[in-house]
Amino acid sequence: MHNSELDDLLKGAGDTGVDGKELDFDINLNLTQQEISDRIQDRNERKKYAYRTFIFLSVFTSFILLIITAAGFSKQLNFKLEDTVLIALITSSLASVVGIFILVMRYLFR
Repeated sequence: MHNSELDDLLKGAGDTGVDGKELDFDINLNLTQQEISDRIQDRNERKKYAYRTFIFLSVFTSFILLIITAAGFSKQLNFKLEDTVLIALITSSLASVVGIFILVMRYLFR
């Protein structure tokens, strides 16, 4: 086809009787509805992962506190850890908790 034939076809196809503003409005309305449903889904996912992160960090912290408490009652429980091991346990667990918290919160609320 030559360019003139293509131009004639485009002119004929362009006259559909539908206003271009109506099409833009419908497209924008559909996009807006899609954005709303995406945000609702994102919010639900954020709630779910925030709750799971809270549970994980609570259990992890409780386990570390249990070990530290057991080390405090070492004579009664026959559980002995050196001071350097306790210091390493406390600092590494604190770094892990803070790191996981920051990583998850940055991902969820970016």
